[in-house]
Amino acid sequence: MRAVEPPFTIDFMENALKVSEHELSGKRVFHIDFGKGSKPLTITVSLNARNEKFWTSIPEGRQKEATELGRLIAVYIRNKRR
Repeated sequence: MRAVEPPFTIDFMENALKVSEHELSGKRVFHIDFGKGSKPLTITVSLNARNEKFWTSIPEGRQKEATELGRLIAVYIRNKRR
């Protein structure tokens, strides 16, 4: 398993969002801080019934944001490896 990323920022809808990665019970989760006045979001990668990976929010309910932000996080991590 790769090392946990130090805190970083991603650009989303013209805002710089603070992201921190954590390990909980062997799973990687990402905490996204939208700043003052907005609720933070925690997301992780999960598997569906067909064993396909997808981003999901914890707790569920903010799936659209989880999918969009998860893609940005994945791109950030992939680009950092190069």
